[in-house]
Parts: sequence; structure tokens; C-alpha cells
Amino acid sequence: MKRKTTLFLLVIAAVALLAAAVNPASAAPDSRVALEVWTQLDARGQADVIIQLPQPDLSPAYALPDKSARGRWVHRTLRVAAKKTQSPLLAELDRSGATYQRFWAVNAIRVQVDERLLARLLRFPQVRRVFANEAFHGVGPEPRTPLLSQTVDGPLPWGVGRVNASWAWDKGVTGAGVVIGGQDTGYDWRHPALKQSYRGYDAATSVANHDYNWHDAIHEIDPHLSGSNPCGLDSPEPCDDYGHGTHTMGTMAGNDLSQDDAGWPAAAAHPIGVAPGAKWIACRNMERGWGRPSTYIECFQWFVAPWPIGGDPFADGDPTKAPDVINNSWSCPESEGCTPDKLAIIEPALDAADAAGILVVASATNNGSACSTIREPIAIYPRAFTVGATTSNDGLASFSSRGPVVYGVTRIGPDVSAPGVDVLSSIPGNRYGRSSGTSMAGPHVAGVAALLMSAEPALKGQTDMLRAIIARTADPRTSNQGCGGDSSDAVPNNGFGWGVVNARSAIESLDQTAIITGSLRNVAGDAAMESGVVIGFYRYPSGEWVADATTNASGVYRVEVPWGAYIVTARPPVGAGVTGPVYAVGGRESQADVILLPQRKFFPLILR
Repeated sequence: MKRKTTLFLLVIAAVALLAAAVNPASAAPDSRVALEVWTQLDARGQADVIIQLPQPDLSPAYALPDKSARGRWVHRTLRVAAKKTQSPLLAELDRSGATYQRFWAVNAIRVQVDERLLARLLRFPQVRRVFANEAFHGVGPEPRTPLLSQTVDGPLPWGVGRVNASWAWDKGVTGAGVVIGGQDTGYDWRHPALKQSYRGYDAATSVANHDYNWHDAIHEIDPHLSGSNPCGLDSPEPCDDYGHGTHTMGTMAGNDLSQDDAGWPAAAAHPIGVAPGAKWIACRNMERGWGRPSTYIECFQWFVAPWPIGGDPFADGDPTKAPDVINNSWSCPESEGCTPDKLAIIEPALDAADAAGILVVASATNNGSACSTIREPIAIYPRAFTVGATTSNDGLASFSSRGPVVYGVTRIGPDVSAPGVDVLSSIPGNRYGRSSGTSMAGPHVAGVAALLMSAEPALKGQTDMLRAIIARTADPRTSNQGCGGDSSDAVPNNGFGWGVVNARSAIESLDQTAIITGSLRNVAGDAAMESGVVIGFYRYPSGEWVADATTNASGVYRVEVPWGAYIVTARPPVGAGVTGPVYAVGGRESQADVILLPQRKFFPLILR
């Protein structure tokens, strides 16, 4: 009898522990589980969740020599980590009969859980966080003008002219050899301005192959909407169910004149794209404007290693087919309760794309004109290249969000700015129209990035160098708003960032040498006035020595070197450590101060 009583008490204790693990009203609910998950469980008895597991360190990718190597290494590293750590949870899910979706770009599993299943999954030590896979309206540029006009502003749409794209075209630089990626509401690939630049279309045969060139992450109707989706679900070809994506892609690569015709691209009736010679691929990450973490992760994952229509993300991905730059004209609106924590699950996917050598361009959002309004994912993430919007007279658009960005550390934002008001571009149904928003500014920057890589293919995969060149060659603009303590002449600043992007200045910098200056400092940061210290400059990541400089009586050095990424250190670098490379831009000056440590060891302090 005593044995049965003991067994009964053990069962009661186990039930109590299970209830405590899953009941948000208990004394100690599991801190790994987002509050929204408990709310869904209380309201419906089930919750759509994403379970995050340990993410591997991708920093070694940045020391690899080129985009191909980076892409293959990141793809392999992420898949190996996901397969290893997900196996125990997958076995549990299989035993329970649950339907789930696996990811590797983020080491995560999406699944519908009830309280009991969640409790069982939380027993696995691999579980780091459990996020609610909530939907939110991710697009909606403001103000939005009726998309009716079909006339250009002159020889070119004003935004294309402002970023000096036509100068690049005259030099034979049109974006050829570069692949642009877009994730948005979808794309009307048959539009006359987009068809010939779609990578899946063969103009010689008039046949399209969508394998590796298109992916649809929309597998279900969003609960906020009703009726069928105009593109259906899992569309086998590019389709736009909202109109937003087609407009953004037109600004990147749109042109309705055949490349075989004289005068292309400037002589087109609608020369709307900054880089019309580039090819584009795309992923639909929103259902009529409503997206969720799982759809954004899925698109980022597909971009890192595209797989064919109906393929297996784990078995069929090919990183050699990845784009060189991705435009992201979407965000998670604060008005819908979004906080950085709610979409923290997306950040590792963005970081994976950057580590794989893909420049990730993000719109700064339309929450201006107050300071510190860049506060929504994905613009807040450090590895996003964030873009504000300007008017045709180089003013800052009233709606363009301002910095500083407070996320982990406080930093200046946006990175750069570009035309974003009354921008003419393509819309579904072979039409053209105007729209405004940072959604329109981001594509101008993605197009300029494509022109820059077309002019210098060695820049493909070098995301930090691309960011440095595009930012440092932008046309400086100052803001009198004083956000984040900006002075009236501060560049960069929390309104325009480094300024309005300029394709001509960026490309011309490739023919100019760069200047690196710096001074010796002691561990307290004070000037160390010591002459004769030899500073060496080594190519990053190859380690090739390029130049030496010697400090003067004030402990200051100055050197002229070819543009590029450098490790700056004392020679010989015995006992010296490096905090990171300095990105030296042609025609500009960069600074790298060297800390003079006791016992004559030198450590560079990189100041960007």
C-alpha cells in the first residue's frame, strides 16, 4: 500500500511540474517562452511558434577570400548545425504526430503546439527561445499617391537621375554580371520593364525557367484576410498579390527597351531602373502585405542557397545561385505592437545572408519626423544597410525615420539616403505609377550597389567594403534637427546618414588611392608622442603586406594605399592583436589609431 501511495504522489508531483512549466500564471513560467505564446495558448489552446536552437558562429566566413567560398562555407556550417541539434526535437515531434517546418538559416523549427507538447519540447536543453509566429502588416509606404501616372519626369525618372545612374550607363556599367534579390509582396515578372532582366527568362527562346530564380514562402491564407489569394499559394512563378514588390523591383532593374536596341538603356520609354543590366531573382514573403517571421526566414534562407520549385531546402540548395544584394522594403510596424524582441528570430537569417557575402539593404521605415524613430526590425539590425528617403530637392522626406538607432548599442542611422518621394516605377498589369516611402529609397541603393559590383566584380561578397564605399562616396547632407546630439555640420548624421548615394562617385573611387591616418595612443586613450614606430598595412583577409608608415614626433602617421580592407598593426607584429579591418575608400581618408601597450606591444584601435 505504501508503494502505491508513493507512486501516486510522484505522479501528482510530475503533473504539478508540467503545469508549472506551461502555465503562465504559475510562479515561474519558463523565461525562454515569449509572452505572446502564453497568450495564444490561453486564448486558443494552441500556438503557432518558432523554436530557436543554438546558432553557430559565422564570423570565420568574413576571412574567406571570395563570395563563392563564403556562401559554400555558411551553407554547410548552418545545415550541419541544424541537423545535429534539431534531431532530438524532431524525434519528439514525430512521436507526437506534429506537422513542422525546419529551418537552417536560423537554427529553428516552426510547429503548432499545445501546452503538453510545449512542455515536452522545453525539456530539451537545445531550446534557446520560443517565439510566437505572429503575422503583421509589413508594407505600406506613406504617403502613398495614386498609381496612375505613366509619364517619366524628363529623360529619366528623377530618382534614377539623382543617383547618377546614367553616368554609369554611359561608361558601359549597367549592372551586368550582378544578381539582385528582392523579397516583398511578389513580382509581376511578365511586366515589360521586368521581363528581360528576370534571371529565369531566356529572351532567345522566350521560355522561362523559375527553378532557383523564384520562391514563394506563402503557404497559407493570413488570418487577417479573407478569400483566396490572387496569386494562389506556393505560386510556381513570380506573382505580385499587392503591387508593392513590382514597384520596388522596377527601381532596381526595370527598363522596357530591349538591350539589343540602339540607345538602351537611356532611350527606353520607361528607363525606371538604376541597374537595368542586372538580373533579378525573388521571393514572396508577404500574403497581400501580411508577413510573419517564418515567411521572412524562409526567404532569407532561400536567398543564401536557392533551391528549385518544390525542392528540399536541406538537400537541394545551391549557394552558387545566390544573389549579390537583397532589397528589403518592409518592416514590423510598431503600431501593431512589434518590438525588436518579437522579431529577434529573424536577425540570424539576415546575419547569415551577410556572412554569405550578400549585401542586405533595408528601408529605414516611415515613422519620421521625430528623432529615434528607426526602431523596427529589420532596419535596426547592425548587419542591415539602412536607407532613409529624400525629396527631389535633396531634403529629408518628412516620413523618413531618423536615428539614433538604439539596439544593443546606440549608433547613427540611417546609413545612407536615396530618392523616396513620388518615385515612378512599374506596377502589375503592364502599368507604371508613383509612390513614396523609404520602400522606394532602398531599391535605389540596391541598384547603386549592383552598378558598383558590375564596375568591379571583385567587390562581390565583400559586404563591409561595399557598405564603406557606398556610404563614404555619398553626397554629404547635413541635418539641423540635432538628433542624437548631431551638430549642424555633422556627417554622418541621424537624418541622412552619410548622405545621398551617388553611383558616379562610388565608381570613380575605384580609380583613386585611399589615405589612412592615425596616431599612437596609450591604454588610457591619450596621445603617445613617440616617433619612429613602424606601422604595417596588410590586405584583409589575405594578409599580403602592402605598405609601411612611420610615426612622426607627435606619434602620428599617414599613408597612401590602394583602396581596400586592411589590418593595421605595428611591425613586426609580435604580440600584437587586431580588433578588425579598416575599410579604406578611394579618395577618402580613414582613421586607425594604434594603442601603445606596456612592454612595447602594439594593438590597433580601429575607428570607423
